[in-house]
Amino acid sequence: MRTMLVVAVLSLLAGAARGGQTVMEGKLEVLHLHGLADPTRWGPSECTVEASKTLRAEGHPTLHLHIPVDHHGGEKNYPIGWPRMYLDLRKPDETGWGEFERFEFLIHATMSRPAPPRKVLNLQIHCPDRNNALNRNLEEIRLGEWARVSIPIRSIKDVEQVAKLGLNISESDYRHGDVLDFHIGAFRLVRAAEFGLASLKATTPVIYRDDARLTVEFETVGPPGKVARGLPLALYERDRLLHRETHPVARGVQTLVLDLRGLRLAVGRYSLVAFDEAPERRVAAEFRVVESPWETQK
Repeated sequence: MRTMLVVAVLSLLAGAARGGQTVMEGKLEVLHLHGLADPTRWGPSECTVEASKTLRAEGHPTLHLHIPVDHHGGEKNYPIGWPRMYLDLRKPDETGWGEFERFEFLIHATMSRPAPPRKVLNLQIHCPDRNNALNRNLEEIRLGEWARVSIPIRSIKDVEQVAKLGLNISESDYRHGDVLDFHIGAFRLVRAAEFGLASLKATTPVIYRDDARLTVEFETVGPPGKVARGLPLALYERDRLLHRETHPVARGVQTLVLDLRGLRLAVGRYSLVAFDEAPERRVAAEFRVVESPWETQK
Protein backbone atom coordinates (compact mmCIF):
# COMPACT_ATOMS: atom_id res chain seq x y z
CA MET A 1 0.00 0.00 0.00
CA ARG A 2 2.81 2.41 0.90
CA THR A 3 4.60 1.67 -2.41
CA MET A 4 1.38 2.33 -4.37
CA LEU A 5 0.97 5.66 -2.56
CA VAL A 6 4.55 6.71 -3.37
CA VAL A 7 4.07 5.85 -7.06
CA ALA A 8 0.79 7.79 -7.17
CA VAL A 9 2.46 10.84 -5.62
CA LEU A 10 5.35 10.63 -8.12
CA SER A 11 2.85 10.48 -10.98
CA LEU A 12 0.99 13.52 -9.68
CA LEU A 13 4.23 15.47 -9.26
CA ALA A 14 5.25 14.61 -12.82
CA GLY A 15 1.88 15.82 -14.07
CA ALA A 16 2.18 19.05 -12.09
CA ALA A 17 5.66 19.65 -13.51
CA ARG A 18 4.26 19.26 -17.03
CA GLY A 19 1.25 21.42 -16.30
CA GLY A 20 -1.19 18.76 -17.61
CA GLN A 21 -2.75 15.46 -16.56
CA THR A 22 -2.75 12.17 -18.41
CA VAL A 23 -5.89 10.14 -19.11
CA MET A 24 -6.31 6.40 -19.57
CA GLU A 25 -7.27 5.22 -23.06
CA GLY A 26 -7.29 1.43 -23.14
CA LYS A 27 -3.80 0.28 -22.15
CA LEU A 28 -2.28 3.69 -22.85
CA GLU A 29 -1.65 6.72 -20.70
CA VAL A 30 -2.24 9.78 -22.88
CA LEU A 31 -1.48 13.49 -22.50
CA HIS A 32 -3.57 15.40 -25.05
CA LEU A 33 -1.91 18.52 -26.48
CA HIS A 34 -5.05 20.40 -27.50
CA GLY A 35 -3.21 23.72 -27.75
CA LEU A 36 -1.28 22.53 -30.81
CA ALA A 37 -4.54 22.61 -32.79
CA ASP A 38 -4.93 26.38 -32.21
CA PRO A 39 -4.22 27.98 -35.61
CA THR A 40 -3.39 31.36 -34.04
CA ARG A 41 -0.26 29.85 -32.47
CA TRP A 42 1.23 28.73 -35.80
CA GLY A 43 3.26 31.13 -37.93
CA PRO A 44 2.62 30.29 -41.60
CA SER A 45 4.66 31.44 -44.62
CA GLU A 46 3.64 30.89 -48.27
CA CYS A 47 0.56 29.02 -47.00
CA THR A 48 -2.44 29.55 -44.72
CA VAL A 49 -3.60 27.78 -41.57
CA GLU A 50 -7.00 27.97 -39.90
CA ALA A 51 -9.33 25.84 -37.80
CA SER A 52 -10.83 23.12 -39.98
CA LYS A 53 -14.49 23.75 -40.82
CA THR A 54 -15.10 20.28 -42.24
CA LEU A 55 -13.04 17.64 -40.44
CA ARG A 56 -12.26 16.67 -36.86
CA ALA A 57 -9.58 14.20 -35.81
CA GLU A 58 -11.32 11.61 -33.61
CA GLY A 59 -13.53 14.39 -32.29
CA HIS A 60 -10.63 16.75 -31.55
CA PRO A 61 -10.20 20.28 -33.01
CA THR A 62 -8.19 20.17 -36.23
CA LEU A 63 -5.89 22.48 -38.18
CA HIS A 64 -6.40 23.09 -41.89
CA LEU A 65 -3.11 23.77 -43.68
CA HIS A 66 -3.75 25.05 -47.23
CA ILE A 67 -0.85 25.26 -49.69
CA PRO A 68 -1.18 26.58 -53.26
CA VAL A 69 2.06 25.55 -54.96
CA ASP A 70 3.46 28.58 -56.80
CA HIS A 71 6.78 28.31 -58.64
CA HIS A 72 6.78 32.01 -59.48
CA GLY A 73 5.81 33.62 -56.18
CA GLY A 74 7.26 33.16 -52.71
CA GLU A 75 10.45 34.85 -51.61
CA LYS A 76 12.32 36.95 -54.17
CA ASN A 77 15.49 34.84 -54.23
CA TYR A 78 13.63 31.52 -53.87
CA PRO A 79 10.46 31.58 -55.97
CA ILE A 80 10.31 27.78 -55.76
CA GLY A 81 10.35 27.80 -52.00
CA TRP A 82 9.23 26.04 -48.82
CA PRO A 83 5.66 26.76 -47.68
CA ARG A 84 5.86 26.22 -43.95
CA MET A 85 4.51 26.93 -40.49
CA TYR A 86 6.07 26.83 -37.02
CA LEU A 87 4.79 26.69 -33.45
CA ASP A 88 6.61 27.36 -30.15
CA LEU A 89 5.77 24.83 -27.44
CA ARG A 90 4.60 26.19 -24.10
CA LYS A 91 6.46 25.29 -20.93
CA PRO A 92 5.67 23.29 -18.89
CA ASP A 93 2.31 22.22 -20.38
CA GLU A 94 3.63 20.97 -23.73
CA THR A 95 7.16 19.86 -22.83
CA GLY A 96 8.45 17.03 -20.65
CA TRP A 97 8.33 14.67 -23.63
CA GLY A 98 11.03 12.48 -22.07
CA GLU A 99 8.41 10.97 -19.73
CA PHE A 100 6.59 9.44 -22.71
CA GLU A 101 7.26 6.94 -25.49
CA ARG A 102 5.65 8.49 -28.57
CA PHE A 103 4.50 11.83 -29.97
CA GLU A 104 1.47 11.31 -32.19
CA PHE A 105 -1.09 13.10 -34.32
CA LEU A 106 -3.59 12.35 -37.08
CA ILE A 107 -3.36 13.79 -40.59
CA HIS A 108 -5.73 13.78 -43.58
CA ALA A 109 -4.56 14.96 -47.01
CA THR A 110 -6.27 15.91 -50.27
CA MET A 111 -4.56 17.25 -53.38
CA SER A 112 -5.46 18.47 -56.83
CA ARG A 113 -3.01 15.94 -58.29
CA PRO A 114 -3.90 12.22 -58.52
CA ALA A 115 -0.99 10.94 -56.43
CA PRO A 116 1.40 12.47 -53.87
CA PRO A 117 5.13 12.76 -54.55
CA ARG A 118 7.68 10.69 -52.66
CA LYS A 119 8.23 13.56 -50.22
CA VAL A 120 4.77 14.74 -49.21
CA LEU A 121 5.12 16.84 -46.06
CA ASN A 122 8.02 17.26 -43.65
CA LEU A 123 7.78 17.37 -39.85
CA GLN A 124 10.45 19.17 -37.82
CA ILE A 125 10.92 18.85 -34.06
CA HIS A 126 13.44 21.42 -32.82
CA CYS A 127 15.61 21.36 -29.69
CA PRO A 128 17.27 24.75 -30.28
CA ASP A 129 19.22 24.85 -27.01
CA ARG A 130 21.23 21.92 -28.39
CA ASN A 131 20.98 23.01 -32.04
CA ASN A 132 19.32 19.70 -32.88
CA ALA A 133 16.22 18.90 -34.90
CA LEU A 134 14.41 15.80 -36.06
CA ASN A 135 13.36 16.07 -39.70
CA ARG A 136 10.98 13.44 -41.01
CA ASN A 137 9.00 12.99 -44.20
CA LEU A 138 5.44 11.98 -43.30
CA GLU A 139 5.31 8.94 -45.54
CA GLU A 140 2.27 7.63 -43.61
CA ILE A 141 0.05 10.05 -45.57
CA ARG A 142 -2.58 8.48 -47.83
CA LEU A 143 -4.82 10.76 -49.91
CA GLY A 144 -8.37 10.96 -48.62
CA GLU A 145 -7.68 8.92 -45.48
CA TRP A 146 -6.81 9.64 -41.88
CA ALA A 147 -3.32 8.40 -40.96
CA ARG A 148 -1.63 8.33 -37.58
CA VAL A 149 1.89 9.71 -37.34
CA SER A 150 3.78 8.18 -34.40
CA ILE A 151 7.27 9.47 -33.54
CA PRO A 152 9.28 7.42 -31.02
CA ILE A 153 10.55 9.76 -28.31
CA ARG A 154 13.89 7.90 -28.31
CA SER A 155 14.47 9.14 -31.88
CA ILE A 156 14.52 12.79 -30.72
CA LYS A 157 17.99 13.80 -29.63
CA ASP A 158 18.06 16.10 -26.56
CA VAL A 159 14.32 15.62 -26.18
CA GLU A 160 14.32 17.42 -22.83
CA GLN A 161 15.10 20.60 -24.77
CA VAL A 162 12.21 20.20 -27.24
CA ALA A 163 10.78 23.66 -27.92
CA LYS A 164 9.41 24.04 -31.45
CA LEU A 165 7.45 22.20 -34.14
CA GLY A 166 7.42 22.82 -37.87
CA LEU A 167 5.65 21.50 -40.97
CA ASN A 168 6.74 22.26 -44.52
CA ILE A 169 6.84 21.09 -48.10
CA SER A 170 9.47 21.70 -50.75
CA GLU A 171 7.72 23.15 -53.81
CA SER A 172 10.36 21.49 -56.00
CA ASP A 173 8.64 18.17 -55.17
CA TYR A 174 5.37 19.45 -56.68
CA ARG A 175 4.14 20.93 -59.95
CA HIS A 176 3.25 24.59 -60.28
CA GLY A 177 -0.45 25.03 -59.58
CA ASP A 178 -0.86 21.99 -57.34
CA VAL A 179 -3.24 22.65 -54.44
CA LEU A 180 -2.66 20.81 -51.16
CA ASP A 181 -4.92 20.59 -48.12
CA PHE A 182 -3.78 18.93 -44.90
CA HIS A 183 -6.06 18.51 -41.87
CA ILE A 184 -4.05 17.81 -38.71
CA GLY A 185 -5.19 17.15 -35.15
CA ALA A 186 -5.40 14.84 -32.11
CA PHE A 187 -1.87 15.82 -31.00
CA ARG A 188 -0.81 13.75 -28.02
CA LEU A 189 2.01 12.19 -26.00
CA VAL A 190 1.59 8.48 -25.28
CA ARG A 191 3.09 5.80 -23.05
CA ALA A 192 2.10 2.35 -21.84
CA ALA A 193 -0.03 2.50 -18.71
CA GLU A 194 1.83 -0.41 -17.13
CA PHE A 195 5.54 -1.10 -16.79
CA GLY A 196 6.59 -3.61 -19.44
CA LEU A 197 9.07 -4.36 -22.19
CA ALA A 198 8.64 -3.42 -25.82
CA SER A 199 11.46 -5.82 -26.73
CA LEU A 200 13.93 -8.26 -25.19
CA LYS A 201 16.73 -10.10 -26.98
CA ALA A 202 19.93 -11.88 -26.05
CA THR A 203 22.77 -10.17 -27.88
CA THR A 204 24.99 -13.10 -26.86
CA PRO A 205 22.57 -15.96 -27.74
CA VAL A 206 25.34 -18.55 -27.24
CA ILE A 207 27.48 -18.43 -24.09
CA TYR A 208 30.22 -20.70 -22.74
CA ARG A 209 29.49 -22.88 -19.73
CA ASP A 210 32.63 -21.80 -17.84
CA ASP A 211 32.05 -18.07 -18.56
CA ALA A 212 28.26 -17.81 -18.35
CA ARG A 213 27.70 -14.10 -18.74
CA LEU A 214 24.61 -13.23 -20.76
CA THR A 215 24.17 -9.83 -22.44
CA VAL A 216 20.60 -8.74 -23.14
CA GLU A 217 19.17 -5.64 -24.80
CA PHE A 218 15.66 -4.45 -24.01
CA GLU A 219 13.37 -1.43 -24.11
CA THR A 220 11.27 -0.50 -21.10
CA VAL A 221 7.87 1.19 -21.44
CA GLY A 222 5.49 2.65 -18.89
CA PRO A 223 5.31 5.46 -16.32
CA PRO A 224 8.67 6.43 -14.75
CA GLY A 225 7.46 5.65 -11.23
CA LYS A 226 6.55 2.08 -12.16
CA VAL A 227 9.77 1.51 -14.12
CA ALA A 228 11.68 2.54 -10.98
CA ARG A 229 10.41 -0.59 -9.20
CA GLY A 230 12.91 -2.68 -11.16
CA LEU A 231 12.69 -5.38 -13.82
CA PRO A 232 11.85 -8.94 -12.65
CA LEU A 233 13.83 -11.52 -14.62
CA ALA A 234 13.60 -15.29 -14.30
CA LEU A 235 15.79 -18.03 -15.76
CA TYR A 236 14.11 -21.21 -17.02
CA GLU A 237 15.33 -24.52 -18.39
CA ARG A 238 12.26 -25.56 -20.35
CA ASP A 239 9.47 -25.20 -17.73
CA ARG A 240 11.74 -25.47 -14.69
CA LEU A 241 12.46 -22.23 -12.81
CA LEU A 242 16.17 -21.96 -11.92
CA HIS A 243 16.53 -18.43 -10.64
CA ARG A 244 14.62 -15.17 -10.26
CA GLU A 245 15.78 -11.67 -9.34
CA THR A 246 14.86 -8.01 -9.88
CA HIS A 247 17.26 -5.61 -11.60
CA PRO A 248 17.24 -1.80 -11.41
CA VAL A 249 16.63 -0.34 -14.87
CA ALA A 250 16.16 3.03 -16.55
CA ARG A 251 13.61 4.05 -19.19
CA GLY A 252 14.08 3.27 -22.87
CA VAL A 253 16.59 1.07 -24.69
CA GLN A 254 19.42 -0.34 -22.58
CA THR A 255 21.80 -3.25 -22.14
CA LEU A 256 22.25 -5.50 -19.12
CA VAL A 257 24.99 -8.08 -18.48
CA LEU A 258 23.82 -10.97 -16.29
CA ASP A 259 26.46 -13.02 -14.48
CA LEU A 260 25.11 -16.58 -14.42
CA ARG A 261 28.37 -18.32 -13.45
CA GLY A 262 27.20 -19.02 -9.93
CA LEU A 263 24.29 -21.13 -11.25
CA ARG A 264 26.70 -23.65 -12.84
CA LEU A 265 24.47 -24.12 -15.88
CA ALA A 266 24.72 -27.36 -17.86
CA VAL A 267 25.03 -27.42 -21.63
CA GLY A 268 21.56 -26.85 -23.08
CA ARG A 269 18.84 -24.38 -24.04
CA TYR A 270 17.46 -21.77 -21.65
CA SER A 271 14.96 -18.92 -21.51
CA LEU A 272 15.35 -15.57 -19.81
CA VAL A 273 11.84 -14.37 -18.98
CA ALA A 274 10.73 -10.88 -17.95
CA PHE A 275 7.53 -10.66 -15.88
CA ASP A 276 7.17 -14.45 -15.78
CA GLU A 277 4.42 -14.14 -13.14
CA ALA A 278 2.39 -11.65 -15.21
CA PRO A 279 1.22 -13.44 -18.41
CA GLU A 280 -0.02 -10.25 -20.08
CA ARG A 281 3.46 -8.70 -19.82
CA ARG A 282 5.58 -11.83 -20.22
CA VAL A 283 8.51 -11.51 -22.67
CA ALA A 284 11.19 -14.17 -23.23
CA ALA A 285 14.60 -14.40 -24.88
CA GLU A 286 16.15 -17.75 -25.75
CA PHE A 287 19.85 -18.61 -25.44
CA ARG A 288 22.15 -21.64 -25.41
CA VAL A 289 24.96 -22.75 -23.14
CA VAL A 290 27.80 -24.67 -24.81
CA GLU A 291 31.12 -26.07 -23.72
CA SER A 292 34.03 -23.72 -24.26
CA PRO A 293 37.10 -24.65 -26.33
CA TRP A 294 39.17 -24.40 -23.15
CA GLU A 295 37.00 -27.03 -21.41
CA THR A 296 37.35 -29.54 -24.25
CA GLN A 297 41.15 -29.12 -24.20
CA LYS A 298 41.43 -30.05 -20.52
